[in-house]
Amino acid sequence: MKKQIMLWFVWLMVPGVYAQSGKPVQGHQTPMMGWASWNHFRVHISEQIIRAQTDALVASGMKAAGYTFINIDDGFYGGRDGNGAIKSHPVRFPAGMGALAAYIHSKGLKAGTYSDAGINTCGSYWDKDSIGVGMGLYGHERQDLELMLKQWGFDFIKVDWCGGEWLGLDEQTRYTEIGRLVHAIKPAALYNVCRWKFPGKWVVNVANSWRVSGDISERFDAIATIIDLNAGLWPYCGPGHVNDMDMLQVGRGMSYEEDKTHFSMWCMLNSPLLAGNDLTKMSKETLGILTNKDMIAINQDPLVYQARRLRDDGDQEVWARPLRHTMSGEIAVALFNRAKEKVEIRFQPDSLGIEAGKGYTMRDVWSKKAYARSTRKEQSFEVPAHGVVVLRIKGTSIPYNVFQYK
Repeated sequence: MKKQIMLWFVWLMVPGVYAQSGKPVQGHQTPMMGWASWNHFRVHISEQIIRAQTDALVASGMKAAGYTFINIDDGFYGGRDGNGAIKSHPVRFPAGMGALAAYIHSKGLKAGTYSDAGINTCGSYWDKDSIGVGMGLYGHERQDLELMLKQWGFDFIKVDWCGGEWLGLDEQTRYTEIGRLVHAIKPAALYNVCRWKFPGKWVVNVANSWRVSGDISERFDAIATIIDLNAGLWPYCGPGHVNDMDMLQVGRGMSYEEDKTHFSMWCMLNSPLLAGNDLTKMSKETLGILTNKDMIAINQDPLVYQARRLRDDGDQEVWARPLRHTMSGEIAVALFNRAKEKVEIRFQPDSLGIEAGKGYTMRDVWSKKAYARSTRKEQSFEVPAHGVVVLRIKGTSIPYNVFQYK
């Protein structure tokens, strides 16, 4: 009985769960996985492009690996009709968005769409896609959401902030209003707040995910910056509600080791995994990274405990998170090297909540190497430049370990 009481207390201390008490979790409890159009195509999307990416996601084995969403970002708008209803772009999407969502569903996948909290979308200005003028939710909230989520049948909506910022709207009030409508119209729909920074504690009970940074780019320094921005936000991550580090840039120009690091840290920190590359022209290396089942299992662990930076030696860092529950004796550890040369990174299992003296095993998630049971107080690994080593460690949890307290 004492053990049951202690485990119940520990569960209440899990980040995010306490913050969300009293509010039912909507939609997926683990981070979303899928593909999104923006990184590679921006507003230059079409019905043919989206269908081709959908087919490639299935044929490549990504669907089997857990990628289930096809998210159509800005660029599909075609103005409004005389009643104010959104029209699909007549040239790019002649069959209409409802037919495209149905095609995605026919492949056993879910479909995502895009809007803005204000009057105009981001692409209407930054990408000179003038047809995005007037396409935002402002003044058409229920009409647009009913159309997108019910009539067209989309399962997810990302709501941007360009138009909201241009109008000087209050973000908490605006995003809360939109969130209530989304979940009233389609309770199972997922809702993303794209404010380009952590909006504040209020967002945990409003959205399923929220961006913590500006738009990502295919550079290692940009990846490292986003990791830093999310490092202190772990208390706000929990089942059904996660910090969004933006779409993946894997396969879009960085080195193999940098891509592995990017994917690994997104998995460790519970970000949604939304591939942003052209799936029809994907290398075997890129596919191998995106479908690493052991990394995906960490990202999709049901505890949804975001990894914490438990050691920071400048360019060398040790990140860790518990798996299953905080006293399971199972943890994932990432040794992250920001330097431009390979280095050795050391860590002590005891500092990560594992009682070394009682023995533990380790498995390298990328090399697949399994290490014999050990009682060593310290371990060290060589980590490539801009690289990462990710380990799954099994042993005995230290009571009242680091993961149960801030």
